[in-house]
Amino acid sequence: MLTERLFLLDGHSLVHRAFYALPLLTNSDGDYTNAAFGFARMFFSLMDNESPDLLSVAFDLEGPTFRHDEYEEYKAGRKKMPDELRPQFDIVRDFLKVLNVPIFEKETYEADDLIGTLAKQAADNGYDVVIVTGDRDALQLVDENINVMYTRKGMSDLVVYDLEKIREDYELEPEQLVDMKGLMGDSSDNIPGVPGIGEKTATKLLKEFDDMETILNNIDKVSGKKRKENLRKYTEQAVMSKKLGEIDTDAPIDFNEDKCRWGGFDEGEVYEFLSEFEFNSLLKRFASDRKILDEDNFEIKELSSQSEITNLIERAKEQGEVNLAAYLDNYDKPMQSNAEIIVSIDTDNVYIIKDISSLEVLFSNSSIKFNLIHGKEALICLRKNGFNLGNIDFDLLLARYLLKPSGKEPELKEILIDELGVEVSEDLSEKELIALSLINLETLKSNLLEQLQKDSLLELFKEIELPLLQPLAEMEYNGIKLDCDYLYSLSDKWDETINYIVEKAHELADEEFNLNSPKQVGEILFEKLGLPVIKRTKTGYSTSMSVLEKLEDKHPIVPLITEYRHWSKLKSTYLDALPPLVNPDTERIHTSFNQMVTSTGRLSSTNPNLQNIPIRSEEGREIRKAFVPGKEGWVLLAADYSQIELRVLAEISQDESLLKTYKESGDIHTETASKIFEVERDSVTDNMRRKAKVINFGIAYGMSAYRLADDLDISRKEAEEYINRYFNRFSGVKKYMDDIVKEAKNKGYVRTLLNRIRYIPEINSSNYHRRSFAERTAINTPIQGTAADIMKLAMNRVYQALKSNDYQANLLLQVHDELVIELPESELKEVAHIVKKEMEAAYSLDVPLIADLEVGENWKEKEEYEVDDNA
Repeated sequence: MLTERLFLLDGHSLVHRAFYALPLLTNSDGDYTNAAFGFARMFFSLMDNESPDLLSVAFDLEGPTFRHDEYEEYKAGRKKMPDELRPQFDIVRDFLKVLNVPIFEKETYEADDLIGTLAKQAADNGYDVVIVTGDRDALQLVDENINVMYTRKGMSDLVVYDLEKIREDYELEPEQLVDMKGLMGDSSDNIPGVPGIGEKTATKLLKEFDDMETILNNIDKVSGKKRKENLRKYTEQAVMSKKLGEIDTDAPIDFNEDKCRWGGFDEGEVYEFLSEFEFNSLLKRFASDRKILDEDNFEIKELSSQSEITNLIERAKEQGEVNLAAYLDNYDKPMQSNAEIIVSIDTDNVYIIKDISSLEVLFSNSSIKFNLIHGKEALICLRKNGFNLGNIDFDLLLARYLLKPSGKEPELKEILIDELGVEVSEDLSEKELIALSLINLETLKSNLLEQLQKDSLLELFKEIELPLLQPLAEMEYNGIKLDCDYLYSLSDKWDETINYIVEKAHELADEEFNLNSPKQVGEILFEKLGLPVIKRTKTGYSTSMSVLEKLEDKHPIVPLITEYRHWSKLKSTYLDALPPLVNPDTERIHTSFNQMVTSTGRLSSTNPNLQNIPIRSEEGREIRKAFVPGKEGWVLLAADYSQIELRVLAEISQDESLLKTYKESGDIHTETASKIFEVERDSVTDNMRRKAKVINFGIAYGMSAYRLADDLDISRKEAEEYINRYFNRFSGVKKYMDDIVKEAKNKGYVRTLLNRIRYIPEINSSNYHRRSFAERTAINTPIQGTAADIMKLAMNRVYQALKSNDYQANLLLQVHDELVIELPESELKEVAHIVKKEMEAAYSLDVPLIADLEVGENWKEKEEYEVDDNA
């Protein structure tokens, strides 16, 4: 009969190892989980590979140990435990509790003392013992019945130390390792040892004299004058060091065979625990006792006959509610995708309809409510077929996004696992995942609406995000006309400029080289021309823009290289890339507006990103000239919120100076310049106002003095002085910043004025850079997020106003604080009035919202437009 094995885990060292082996991770609630996840993953791997019969885990407790009584400086100088790590020990303890794994902790004793005691007791009772640890101190415990499994690197590189391995690696017996520590000390534990004696010398002495006591009794026989002197001088220190390094195997605890028996836990509870902390990759091992959702849980039926479809519509009318999704072959390009409608009105069957026009009666019925998945894409698909779907009551992905804004669009599989407490088959296709979600949508809807209500997000969902599906779908469906001939002409013109720059650069270098090659550029600049090397990369010289900026006045070739990159990037990114993206059927370019990606609530744009069309340089503005109305006699109307983020800052901070300036329609940048540069308003120069503008917006983004100095090309000291003056004059802003950071540290998240949540897990990070970034995020999110929420309200209002008045005008783009509308010139007077009115009334602040309007024949060449209040 095989001897049973007891595994003793050093929880303290293993959790530490896991923390540093894995990047920082958080769950959706903002809890740090990397160390807990790493420990759990290692734990299950250990159980799978080793199948222990008995098991327990030991932890250190905070506070001094008996070793501190011996030596007050024991472990002094150790870095404070990171704030991201500390709470994870409780997560690990809870993990072990749901697995019914016994935990050993004892005041004044360390984990390895408890492990040493249990190991000796178990070995004496006939068990084989394996100690799993990241602490080499445990190697002194190895004997015929006790082995140590040491985490050599990370969490997966384990090496087993038995007697033979100890002798091979250390040329000593296990019990001599504590003598070695007494002689050489241990800087990690602040154990002093004997100065001048390292591992080699200690090993040599122990091989000659067996143990430290014998060495100290025979110092005259030790070679080396200085070594003898140190051994005599530090004898007491050596004895103390050995005592500090020796594991106490007689701690006041008892080995209990029954308590340590492995197994006998509730898999459901473990699954719930792993789900709570989003250890999704570990869930599969417990799927056998959980409901697995796969293709057997539903049936997809294709409906093609009119009688089948009519029957479905009649059932939908009776039900009064339909779960619906559009399945596209490319969700990134819905306007160019083939689509099928997937419908469910019960919990068993899912129906696919390829002939979308056959559902006209369903979509025109105003009494039926629709619950959607991929709602925006469904609306675009229906618009392509001539239908405008109303009465939208729910969108699954949108609800999930508000609850767990993670910087990426929610995934159906994760939602099913989290909300239904089930396992989802890996073999399901996207279409099958949609079908599965549709038949479970009643439960999912109920769960998510309850969570939205609990988190005070329901109004944001119902009043802003859900209605926004309609204008976004229309904007994507409409697209915007692109004058490709103009871009081709501009491309040819820029080619001439680029070729001229290349020729001049070759002239100055006195040879031809590839300006697109950082390697060749580096060789020319630093080897041939002998310019000072600013920075190196792994592959050679750095020729980044920041490096070139520092070299601009060193040689005339440098500005040419910078200029070349500027023109080439604009040409390749826009002039060459945009025309092929024009939809051949509509002759327009159709971007995708992403509603469920950013953590601040801002919309983003992809395929292509039309929010990044340059505006600061004249060359960039030339590109905007290609965006034009799609019909003769039509114009583009651009409506831009004036300084919306600074107005929101005034509202949130309630700073008296900001409020007063905006209420009196003053110029905030002139006002700021006057206060910072301590001059009268009428003495503020253009340069002062420019600097004040940078400061105003920089403060709103939590800009550091270092960044401000860089942006204004001033010294850091001067930048710090500007910031201090700003806070002295705008004390309400400083108070807001201090208060919001405290709130974020306390709650782990911040909110916008309209209650949008952003979790900021790194706000309490012990890493300065991470914490500083998190603090800037906490400061900026309520400002930027509120501005984004207001813009969404404005889009909804403008969209509804245009539709209810039956104007031909179309929303085309939303770019940061700007709406772009295409309309017949004959509607301009009335539509401009409506747009300005709806945008300025979108949300009530203590300061007025101002929308500035411009109109023109393209997106670049626009003129200010004064609204007729009598329109």
